Amino acid sequence: MAVLIKGARYVVRAADRVESNCDVLIDGNRIAGIGRYEPQPGWDIIGATNCAVIPGLVNAHTHLYQNFLKGLNDGVSLVDWIAEVLFPAADVIHSDHWQAHDERLGYAWSLAGTLEMIKGGTTCCTNMDMTMDSVFGAWLDIGFRGVGAVTLSDQWIPEKLRRAPEVTQREALGYVQRWHGVPVDRPRISTALAPSTPYLASDELLAWTREQRDRLGLAVQIHVAETRYEMECVGRDQGTTPLRYLDRLGLVDSRLTAVHCVHVDEKDLDLLRDRGATVVYNPKSNMKLGSGTAPVIEMLRRGIPVALSNDGSASNDVLDMFEEMRCAALLQKVVSEDPRALSARDVFTMATENGARACGIDAGTIDPGRLADVAVVNLRKPHLVPVHDIVNSLVYCTKAEDVEVTIIDGQVVMRDRKLCTMDEEEILDLAQEWGSYLRERSLKSEFHQKGH
Repeated sequence: MAVLIKGARYVVRAADRVESNCDVLIDGNRIAGIGRYEPQPGWDIIGATNCAVIPGLVNAHTHLYQNFLKGLNDGVSLVDWIAEVLFPAADVIHSDHWQAHDERLGYAWSLAGTLEMIKGGTTCCTNMDMTMDSVFGAWLDIGFRGVGAVTLSDQWIPEKLRRAPEVTQREALGYVQRWHGVPVDRPRISTALAPSTPYLASDELLAWTREQRDRLGLAVQIHVAETRYEMECVGRDQGTTPLRYLDRLGLVDSRLTAVHCVHVDEKDLDLLRDRGATVVYNPKSNMKLGSGTAPVIEMLRRGIPVALSNDGSASNDVLDMFEEMRCAALLQKVVSEDPRALSARDVFTMATENGARACGIDAGTIDPGRLADVAVVNLRKPHLVPVHDIVNSLVYCTKAEDVEVTIIDGQVVMRDRKLCTMDEEEILDLAQEWGSYLRERSLKSEFHQKGH
């Protein structure tokens, strides 16, 4: 069935291409046209008076399991947080998953995090860590588009919290086989390989990742140069920077999304440019953990594509890409002491076109033939009136709750701020039940006792 978004005040086709007072026609799962159309029998009509139609926002890197850890981290660095919060939670999650073969936790956190993203106009994410079939299954049920970055690690993490290398590799290939390109007729789910970070993965595991990437045609996502601790570990063990170490192993190319890249030097930046890798910028997470500020301005000057992400809720607390865009621009302005350093159009592109590139999807702009992943933003709000420059208003003034309609793959998944595909109250009940369950059991974990 065709969907007609009728009478939009603005259609933001891309950061530098805006049209006024027109319609957007969707046919199947693709954008069919932008212009003026007479509604036809059988079409689904969505009124967009006083609204802006925008490309669906893309959260290029997150950890959905952390949706059940939000609000627990304050005043703790990344490494200490891992010991005090993550390891106890992982102990419970792995016990349920690996020993009891119970994946209900994963289903609940996947639905909860995805619901939050849908209600804020986010139509796709790349999710790393705690991979389970139920996490992918939740995306199918709620109607989301996602990339499952299957996490790989074989060192540094306590032995109880990681699989034997051969088990990790076998399970990773199983997830790729079951979930890459699903559903077959209109794929919304794909997979990538994700060695967590250079100091969590051995040379052998990273080499295996490169081999499987090439054999299966997959993308790779890795946390790179996030903290000074990582720089010290890799410098001591490998005699170089994390990025140059990964390049030595053949992992830095156009298929890599390098997450964070806070502590990179001139040679690292040139390497990212020359290899065509995409950087994922995580401003709020980096600020809350005190990790530092990525040199995004220098990246853009070199022509390095930069995408935007919320990272996990444990180091951000919300999955709101509008808030992330605003923060992304303001942080670069204050660090550089230059109000021109990063514009609203720059960060809007990061959250749409470049996010789509990072996730390997044919979306990110509103153009005929592109995937129909769009959001409709209500501009008739006190904090949005009057609108002088729509892109500036979207980045600096808009809130997640201003999104009225979210369309993914041509399907209306939220209308009038009500989820159309599942019972929202049931999802919230699941989140409360299983989030409390995880926290209560985490407090009894041996790792929690060690952390305190």
